[in-house]
Amino acid sequence: MAAHLVAPLGIFSEHDGLLEITQILGDDPCAHRLSALGFCAGKRVMVIRRGDPAILSVGGSRFALAGELQERIYACPVHPRVGKSA
Repeated sequence: MAAHLVAPLGIFSEHDGLLEITQILGDDPCAHRLSALGFCAGKRVMVIRRGDPAILSVGGSRFALAGELQERIYACPVHPRVGKSA
């Protein structure tokens, strides 16, 4: 992953480490619910398990989030991994 990649949450995996949410798409009840759960700009999130649904950790809680919702949450790596060793 590029150092400053901003992309939908669904493309990240458990190997990408800590992510920071940059934006939530939409201004509807679903977007407001995501925000109420802690998925809002500036919050840190980790992918525990990639998939549909994905298991995500945000604000000390874990959530299962459907793929269509993952596509509405944009994030970027906080500490991109550089020079990973095998």
